[in-house]
Amino acid sequence: MRKTLFNHFNISMASRMGSSCISRTVTPFYLLLFSSIVFIFSGCDIQIGDGRKKKGDKDTEKAVAPVVVTQSWNGDISTYLRLNGILKTDREVQVFSRSVGRIVGLSVEEGSWVQAGQLLARLEDDEQKLAVERAQTSFEMDRASLDRAEKLFNQNMMAEDEYERIKLSLDDARLRLKQAELNYEHTRITAPFSGIIAERYVNFGDRIDISRPLFKLVNSSKLRIDGWVAEVNISKLRIGQEASISSAAFPDDRFIAELVRISPIVDPSYGKVKVTFEIPNQDGRLKPGQFVELSLTLETHRNVRLIPKKAVVYEAGIPVVFINQDSLAFRRTIDIGLQTGDIVEILSGIDLGAGVIVDGQSTLRDSSLVKVVPPAR
Repeated sequence: MRKTLFNHFNISMASRMGSSCISRTVTPFYLLLFSSIVFIFSGCDIQIGDGRKKKGDKDTEKAVAPVVVTQSWNGDISTYLRLNGILKTDREVQVFSRSVGRIVGLSVEEGSWVQAGQLLARLEDDEQKLAVERAQTSFEMDRASLDRAEKLFNQNMMAEDEYERIKLSLDDARLRLKQAELNYEHTRITAPFSGIIAERYVNFGDRIDISRPLFKLVNSSKLRIDGWVAEVNISKLRIGQEASISSAAFPDDRFIAELVRISPIVDPSYGKVKVTFEIPNQDGRLKPGQFVELSLTLETHRNVRLIPKKAVVYEAGIPVVFINQDSLAFRRTIDIGLQTGDIVEILSGIDLGAGVIVDGQSTLRDSSLVKVVPPAR
Protein backbone atom coordinates (compact mmCIF):
# COMPACT_ATOMS: atom_id res chain seq x y z
CA MET A 1 0.00 0.00 0.00
CA ARG A 2 2.83 2.31 0.89
CA LYS A 3 4.52 1.51 -2.46
CA THR A 4 1.33 2.28 -4.43
CA LEU A 5 0.89 5.62 -2.75
CA PHE A 6 4.53 6.43 -3.31
CA ASN A 7 4.34 5.62 -7.04
CA HIS A 8 1.15 7.61 -7.37
CA PHE A 9 2.83 10.54 -5.71
CA ASN A 10 5.86 10.27 -8.00
CA ILE A 11 3.68 10.26 -11.12
CA SER A 12 1.77 13.29 -9.92
CA MET A 13 4.96 15.07 -9.08
CA ALA A 14 6.50 14.18 -12.43
CA SER A 15 3.55 15.57 -14.33
CA ARG A 16 3.67 18.72 -12.34
CA MET A 17 7.39 19.03 -12.80
CA GLY A 18 7.10 18.36 -16.54
CA SER A 19 4.60 21.08 -16.97
CA SER A 20 6.74 23.57 -15.26
CA CYS A 21 10.26 24.41 -16.17
CA ILE A 22 10.57 27.15 -13.59
CA SER A 23 11.92 24.91 -10.75
CA ARG A 24 13.20 21.28 -10.27
CA THR A 25 12.72 21.34 -6.49
CA VAL A 26 9.70 19.78 -4.66
CA THR A 27 7.76 22.39 -2.74
CA PRO A 28 7.62 22.09 1.08
CA PHE A 29 3.86 21.64 0.95
CA TYR A 30 4.05 18.34 -0.89
CA LEU A 31 6.87 17.07 1.31
CA LEU A 32 4.76 17.72 4.38
CA LEU A 33 1.72 16.00 2.85
CA PHE A 34 3.71 12.93 1.85
CA SER A 35 5.27 12.59 5.33
CA SER A 36 1.84 12.76 6.99
CA ILE A 37 0.39 10.04 4.75
CA VAL A 38 3.31 7.71 5.40
CA PHE A 39 3.06 8.26 9.18
CA ILE A 40 -0.70 7.56 9.29
CA PHE A 41 -0.51 4.28 7.42
CA SER A 42 2.75 3.02 8.88
CA GLY A 43 1.04 1.53 12.05
CA CYS A 44 -1.93 -0.09 10.26
CA ASP A 45 -2.40 -3.40 8.61
CA ILE A 46 -5.63 -3.02 6.66
CA GLN A 47 -7.56 -6.14 5.71
CA ILE A 48 -7.23 -6.62 1.96
CA GLY A 49 -9.90 -9.27 1.54
CA ASP A 50 -8.26 -12.53 2.64
CA GLY A 51 -9.97 -12.67 6.11
CA ARG A 52 -6.92 -11.41 8.10
CA LYS A 53 -7.57 -9.24 11.20
CA LYS A 54 -6.30 -5.76 11.61
CA LYS A 55 -3.28 -5.63 13.88
CA GLY A 56 -4.94 -2.98 16.07
CA ASP A 57 -7.94 -5.11 16.96
CA LYS A 58 -7.93 -6.77 20.44
CA ASP A 59 -9.26 -10.18 21.39
CA THR A 60 -12.42 -9.46 23.38
CA GLU A 61 -12.75 -12.98 24.78
CA LYS A 62 -12.41 -12.95 28.62
CA ALA A 63 -10.86 -15.67 30.84
CA VAL A 64 -13.31 -17.99 32.63
CA ALA A 65 -12.21 -19.40 36.04
CA PRO A 66 -13.13 -23.00 36.89
CA VAL A 67 -14.77 -23.25 40.35
CA VAL A 68 -16.41 -25.81 42.59
CA VAL A 69 -19.78 -24.81 44.04
CA THR A 70 -21.90 -26.11 46.91
CA GLN A 71 -25.14 -24.82 48.36
CA SER A 72 -25.55 -23.39 51.86
CA TRP A 73 -27.91 -25.28 54.15
CA ASN A 74 -29.62 -25.06 57.53
CA GLY A 75 -28.60 -27.33 60.37
CA ASP A 76 -27.20 -27.61 63.90
CA ILE A 77 -23.64 -26.72 64.90
CA SER A 78 -21.81 -27.15 68.19
CA THR A 79 -18.46 -26.18 69.64
CA TYR A 80 -16.53 -28.67 71.72
CA LEU A 81 -13.91 -28.82 74.42
CA ARG A 82 -11.46 -31.58 73.57
CA LEU A 83 -8.91 -32.89 76.04
CA ASN A 84 -6.38 -35.71 76.00
CA GLY A 85 -5.14 -37.17 79.25
CA ILE A 86 -4.29 -40.06 81.50
CA LEU A 87 -6.94 -41.68 83.66
CA LYS A 88 -6.24 -41.42 87.36
CA THR A 89 -7.96 -42.51 90.53
CA ASP A 90 -8.27 -40.58 93.77
CA ARG A 91 -8.12 -43.88 95.67
CA GLU A 92 -4.69 -45.27 94.96
CA VAL A 93 -2.25 -45.86 97.81
CA GLN A 94 0.84 -47.77 98.73
CA VAL A 95 0.28 -49.78 101.88
CA PHE A 96 3.04 -49.64 104.51
CA SER A 97 3.51 -51.47 107.78
CA ARG A 98 3.48 -49.51 111.01
CA SER A 99 5.63 -52.13 112.68
CA VAL A 100 9.01 -53.79 112.09
CA GLY A 101 9.22 -57.54 111.69
CA ARG A 102 9.24 -60.58 109.47
CA ILE A 103 6.29 -61.48 107.28
CA VAL A 104 4.75 -64.75 108.45
CA GLY A 105 1.55 -64.61 106.43
CA LEU A 106 0.32 -63.30 103.07
CA SER A 107 -3.42 -63.33 102.41
CA VAL A 108 -3.69 -61.71 98.94
CA GLU A 109 -2.07 -61.69 95.54
CA GLU A 110 -1.92 -59.16 92.73
CA GLY A 111 -5.34 -58.73 91.17
CA SER A 112 -7.20 -59.72 94.34
CA TRP A 113 -10.26 -57.68 95.26
CA VAL A 114 -10.25 -56.81 98.96
CA GLN A 115 -12.72 -55.14 101.28
CA ALA A 116 -11.88 -52.29 103.61
CA GLY A 117 -10.26 -53.73 106.76
CA GLN A 118 -9.45 -57.10 105.20
CA LEU A 119 -6.19 -58.74 106.31
CA LEU A 120 -3.46 -58.45 103.69
CA ALA A 121 -0.38 -59.69 105.54
CA ARG A 122 0.73 -60.61 109.05
CA LEU A 123 4.04 -59.99 110.81
CA GLU A 124 5.61 -62.05 113.57
CA ASP A 125 3.83 -60.99 116.79
CA ASP A 126 5.25 -62.98 119.71
CA GLU A 127 6.68 -59.96 121.49
CA GLN A 128 3.53 -57.92 120.90
CA LYS A 129 1.35 -60.67 122.36
CA LEU A 130 3.51 -60.85 125.50
CA ALA A 131 3.35 -57.08 125.85
CA VAL A 132 -0.45 -57.23 125.72
CA GLU A 133 -0.55 -59.92 128.42
CA ARG A 134 1.76 -57.93 130.71
CA ALA A 135 -0.25 -54.77 130.21
CA GLN A 136 -3.46 -56.67 130.88
CA THR A 137 -2.08 -58.12 134.11
CA SER A 138 -0.85 -54.74 135.30
CA PHE A 139 -4.22 -53.22 134.56
CA GLU A 140 -6.05 -55.90 136.53
CA MET A 141 -3.75 -55.38 139.51
CA ASP A 142 -4.24 -51.64 139.51
CA ARG A 143 -8.01 -52.05 139.20
CA ALA A 144 -8.04 -54.36 142.23
CA SER A 145 -5.94 -51.84 144.15
CA LEU A 146 -8.42 -49.12 143.31
CA ASP A 147 -11.34 -51.25 144.53
CA ARG A 148 -9.65 -51.69 147.94
CA ALA A 149 -8.66 -48.03 148.11
CA GLU A 150 -12.19 -46.94 147.34
CA LYS A 151 -13.58 -48.94 150.29
CA LEU A 152 -10.98 -47.49 152.66
CA PHE A 153 -11.56 -44.00 151.34
CA ASN A 154 -15.30 -44.32 151.88
CA GLN A 155 -14.61 -45.39 155.50
CA ASN A 156 -12.33 -42.38 155.96
CA MET A 157 -9.42 -44.74 156.44
CA MET A 158 -7.37 -43.41 153.47
CA ALA A 159 -6.21 -39.96 152.62
CA GLU A 160 -7.70 -38.36 149.54
CA ASP A 161 -4.37 -37.76 147.83
CA GLU A 162 -3.45 -41.43 148.18
CA TYR A 163 -6.79 -42.43 146.75
CA GLU A 164 -6.27 -40.11 143.74
CA ARG A 165 -2.78 -41.53 143.17
CA ILE A 166 -4.19 -45.06 142.91
CA LYS A 167 -6.88 -43.85 140.46
CA LEU A 168 -4.20 -42.27 138.24
CA SER A 169 -2.17 -45.44 138.38
CA LEU A 170 -5.15 -47.37 137.03
CA ASP A 171 -5.61 -44.84 134.24
CA ASP A 172 -1.97 -45.23 133.29
CA ALA A 173 -2.30 -49.03 133.27
CA ARG A 174 -5.30 -48.72 130.98
CA LEU A 175 -3.28 -46.59 128.53
CA ARG A 176 -0.37 -49.07 128.58
CA LEU A 177 -2.81 -51.86 127.75
CA LYS A 178 -4.24 -49.90 124.83
CA GLN A 179 -0.73 -49.18 123.55
CA ALA A 180 0.21 -52.87 123.74
CA GLU A 181 -2.98 -53.85 121.90
CA LEU A 182 -2.29 -51.23 119.24
CA ASN A 183 1.25 -52.53 118.72
CA TYR A 184 -0.21 -55.97 118.30
CA GLU A 185 -2.70 -54.69 115.72
CA HIS A 186 0.17 -53.12 113.77
CA THR A 187 1.52 -56.59 113.07
CA ARG A 188 -1.61 -57.18 111.01
CA ILE A 189 -1.60 -55.17 107.74
CA THR A 190 -5.14 -54.50 106.52
CA ALA A 191 -6.71 -52.72 103.53
CA PRO A 192 -7.54 -49.04 104.19
CA PHE A 193 -10.38 -49.18 101.66
CA SER A 194 -11.97 -51.59 99.22
CA GLY A 195 -10.09 -52.10 96.00
CA ILE A 196 -7.75 -54.25 93.92
CA ILE A 197 -4.21 -55.24 94.84
CA ALA A 198 -2.39 -53.73 91.89
CA GLU A 199 1.11 -54.71 93.05
CA ARG A 200 2.69 -56.83 95.79
CA TYR A 201 6.21 -55.78 96.70
CA VAL A 202 7.08 -58.37 99.40
CA ASN A 203 7.27 -62.12 99.79
CA PHE A 204 6.70 -64.53 102.64
CA GLY A 205 9.57 -64.36 105.13
CA ASP A 206 10.78 -60.89 104.17
CA ARG A 207 11.84 -58.66 107.02
CA ILE A 208 10.36 -55.22 106.63
CA ASP A 209 10.43 -51.82 108.27
CA ILE A 210 8.07 -48.89 108.22
CA SER A 211 9.74 -47.28 105.16
CA ARG A 212 9.16 -50.21 102.81
CA PRO A 213 5.86 -50.42 100.85
CA LEU A 214 4.11 -53.79 100.94
CA PHE A 215 1.25 -53.41 98.46
CA LYS A 216 -0.26 -51.00 95.97
CA LEU A 217 -4.03 -50.78 96.45
CA VAL A 218 -6.26 -49.20 93.79
CA ASN A 219 -9.97 -48.56 93.68
CA SER A 220 -10.88 -47.87 90.05
CA SER A 221 -14.65 -47.78 90.46
CA LYS A 222 -14.33 -44.03 89.86
CA LEU A 223 -11.64 -42.56 87.65
CA ARG A 224 -10.81 -38.98 86.83
CA ILE A 225 -9.12 -36.98 84.12
CA ASP A 226 -7.62 -33.52 84.64
CA GLY A 227 -7.34 -30.91 81.91
CA TRP A 228 -6.78 -27.23 81.21
CA VAL A 229 -9.36 -24.95 79.61
CA ALA A 230 -8.77 -21.51 78.08
CA GLU A 231 -10.23 -18.77 80.23
CA VAL A 232 -12.46 -17.58 77.35
CA ASN A 233 -14.46 -20.81 77.78
CA ILE A 234 -14.87 -20.58 81.57
CA SER A 235 -18.34 -19.06 81.30
CA LYS A 236 -19.49 -22.07 79.26
CA LEU A 237 -18.53 -24.58 81.97
CA ARG A 238 -20.69 -25.68 84.88
CA ILE A 239 -20.47 -28.45 87.44
CA GLY A 240 -22.39 -31.53 86.36
CA GLN A 241 -21.83 -31.17 82.61
CA GLU A 242 -21.41 -34.52 80.88
CA ALA A 243 -18.65 -35.31 78.42
CA SER A 244 -17.85 -38.26 76.18
CA ILE A 245 -14.75 -40.39 76.77
CA SER A 246 -13.20 -42.52 74.02
CA SER A 247 -10.26 -44.90 74.20
CA ALA A 248 -8.19 -46.75 71.62
CA ALA A 249 -8.71 -49.88 73.71
CA PHE A 250 -12.48 -49.66 73.07
CA PRO A 251 -12.85 -47.86 69.71
CA ASP A 252 -16.55 -48.65 69.38
CA ASP A 253 -17.54 -47.60 72.91
CA ARG A 254 -18.15 -44.25 74.55
CA PHE A 255 -17.99 -43.62 78.29
CA ILE A 256 -19.66 -40.79 80.20
CA ALA A 257 -17.66 -38.35 82.31
CA GLU A 258 -19.00 -35.65 84.62
CA LEU A 259 -17.40 -32.29 85.37
CA VAL A 260 -16.87 -32.30 89.14
CA ARG A 261 -14.27 -29.58 89.80
CA ILE A 262 -13.36 -26.21 88.29
CA SER A 263 -10.33 -24.47 89.73
CA PRO A 264 -11.14 -21.05 91.24
CA ILE A 265 -7.93 -19.53 89.82
CA VAL A 266 -6.49 -18.96 86.35
CA ASP A 267 -2.89 -19.96 85.69
CA PRO A 268 -1.32 -16.61 84.70
CA SER A 269 1.40 -18.31 82.67
CA TYR A 270 -0.99 -19.94 80.23
CA GLY A 271 -4.32 -18.20 80.82
CA LYS A 272 -6.01 -21.52 81.54
CA VAL A 273 -8.12 -23.08 84.27
CA LYS A 274 -7.74 -26.61 85.62
CA VAL A 275 -10.85 -28.79 85.40
CA THR A 276 -11.50 -32.33 86.63
CA PHE A 277 -13.89 -34.89 85.16
CA GLU A 278 -15.02 -38.06 86.95
CA ILE A 279 -15.81 -41.29 85.12
CA PRO A 280 -17.90 -44.08 86.73
CA ASN A 281 -16.13 -47.39 86.16
CA GLN A 282 -18.02 -50.00 88.12
CA ASP A 283 -17.28 -52.71 85.57
CA GLY A 284 -13.55 -51.94 85.71
CA ARG A 285 -13.10 -51.81 81.95
CA LEU A 286 -11.11 -48.58 82.09
CA LYS A 287 -7.78 -48.72 83.90
CA PRO A 288 -5.78 -46.08 85.76
CA GLY A 289 -2.93 -44.88 83.56
CA GLN A 290 -4.92 -45.40 80.36
CA PHE A 291 -4.76 -42.68 77.68
CA VAL A 292 -8.19 -41.34 76.67
CA GLU A 293 -9.77 -38.49 74.73
CA LEU A 294 -12.54 -36.31 76.15
CA SER A 295 -15.11 -34.28 74.24
CA LEU A 296 -17.48 -31.82 75.94
CA THR A 297 -20.16 -29.84 74.10
CA LEU A 298 -19.74 -26.19 75.05
CA GLU A 299 -22.41 -24.52 72.90
CA THR A 300 -25.01 -25.56 70.31
CA HIS A 301 -26.89 -23.44 67.75
CA ARG A 302 -29.83 -25.16 66.06
CA ASN A 303 -31.33 -24.62 62.59
CA VAL A 304 -28.77 -22.03 61.51
CA ARG A 305 -27.21 -21.32 58.11
CA LEU A 306 -24.08 -23.36 57.43
CA ILE A 307 -21.39 -23.51 54.75
CA PRO A 308 -18.04 -25.30 54.41
CA LYS A 309 -15.28 -23.43 56.19
CA LYS A 310 -13.04 -23.61 53.11
CA ALA A 311 -15.46 -21.32 51.24
CA VAL A 312 -14.45 -18.39 53.44
CA VAL A 313 -11.58 -16.14 52.40
CA TYR A 314 -10.29 -13.16 54.34
CA GLU A 315 -9.59 -9.76 52.85
CA ALA A 316 -7.79 -7.49 55.30
CA GLY A 317 -9.19 -9.65 58.09
CA ILE A 318 -12.78 -9.41 56.81
CA PRO A 319 -14.47 -12.74 55.98
CA VAL A 320 -16.01 -12.92 52.51
CA VAL A 321 -17.43 -15.59 50.21
CA PHE A 322 -18.16 -15.70 46.50
CA ILE A 323 -21.63 -16.64 45.25
CA ASN A 324 -22.16 -18.20 41.84
CA GLN A 325 -25.05 -16.62 39.89
CA ASP A 326 -25.45 -17.05 36.13
CA SER A 327 -21.78 -17.96 35.69
CA LEU A 328 -20.68 -14.86 37.55
CA ALA A 329 -18.94 -14.80 40.94
CA PHE A 330 -20.32 -12.14 43.26
CA ARG A 331 -18.41 -11.13 46.38
CA ARG A 332 -20.37 -11.14 49.67
CA THR A 333 -19.19 -9.92 53.06
CA ILE A 334 -20.40 -12.26 55.81
CA ASP A 335 -20.67 -12.43 59.60
CA ILE A 336 -19.43 -15.66 61.14
CA GLY A 337 -20.89 -17.45 64.19
CA LEU A 338 -19.76 -20.79 65.56
CA GLN A 339 -17.03 -22.77 63.85
CA THR A 340 -16.32 -26.45 64.27
CA GLY A 341 -14.38 -28.91 62.16
CA ASP A 342 -14.89 -27.94 58.51
CA ILE A 343 -18.26 -26.20 59.04
CA VAL A 344 -18.97 -22.56 59.84
CA GLU A 345 -22.16 -20.76 60.86
CA ILE A 346 -23.16 -17.73 58.77
CA LEU A 347 -25.06 -15.04 60.67
CA SER A 348 -25.61 -12.74 57.68
CA GLY A 349 -24.47 -12.13 54.12
CA ILE A 350 -25.93 -15.02 52.08
CA ASP A 351 -29.32 -16.63 51.56
CA LEU A 352 -30.35 -20.22 52.14
CA GLY A 353 -29.43 -22.41 49.18
CA ALA A 354 -27.02 -19.89 47.67
CA GLY A 355 -24.35 -21.48 45.50
CA VAL A 356 -21.16 -20.86 47.45
CA ILE A 357 -17.83 -21.26 45.70
CA VAL A 358 -15.67 -23.59 47.79
CA ASP A 359 -12.71 -24.08 45.46
CA GLY A 360 -11.07 -21.68 43.02
CA GLN A 361 -12.27 -18.52 44.76
CA SER A 362 -8.88 -17.30 45.98
CA THR A 363 -8.11 -15.46 42.70
CA LEU A 364 -11.62 -14.22 41.94
CA ARG A 365 -12.83 -10.65 41.81
CA ASP A 366 -16.37 -9.39 42.12
CA SER A 367 -18.37 -10.28 38.97
CA SER A 368 -15.65 -12.56 37.57
CA LEU A 369 -16.71 -15.05 34.91
CA VAL A 370 -16.69 -18.61 36.26
CA LYS A 371 -17.41 -22.11 35.07
CA VAL A 372 -18.70 -24.70 37.52
CA VAL A 373 -16.70 -27.93 37.47
CA PRO A 374 -17.08 -31.09 39.57
CA PRO A 375 -14.88 -31.36 42.68
CA ALA A 376 -11.55 -33.09 42.30
CA ARG A 377 -11.45 -36.65 43.55
